[in-house]
Amino acid sequence: MPTWIDRQLPRLASEGYLVTSEPDACYNCIAYAVCETHRWWTYITGEGYYWPEYASRTPFIASLVEVFAGPGFAICPDAGVEDGCEKVALYRIGDRWTHAARQLPNGMWSSKMGPDEDISHATPESLDAESYGSVRCIMRRRLRPD
Repeated sequence: MPTWIDRQLPRLASEGYLVTSEPDACYNCIAYAVCETHRWWTYITGEGYYWPEYASRTPFIASLVEVFAGPGFAICPDAGVEDGCEKVALYRIGDRWTHAARQLPNGMWSSKMGPDEDISHATPESLDAESYGSVRCIMRRRLRPD
């Protein structure tokens, strides 16, 4: 397991996690939470960066809520598994966003760790730490029928 995760995220290290991919700098946690792995989502402008036009281009958590509201996510009361829904957890330090994680169908959570590995972890709060901040909100949307 990566030692940097163990150092920066002590709660995650004590609860346990599983590395599910090799490092890949093509995408970040925001892209991963919306199931994209070909570009880096950020409010920063420049070549290689993406931010949806419908969202405010700022580092504030309200902008990240807009990012997920665009494709149909809405704030919900908890992180429990709901049939027919997918969920994301949005993290912040103060009023600035830091991270997003997505819930897997089995109830575990999955995160892309910057340009590094994807991991699975037990709860959104597993990542609570100085470096990642804490969960600001959980958002959900209905899955589209096949």
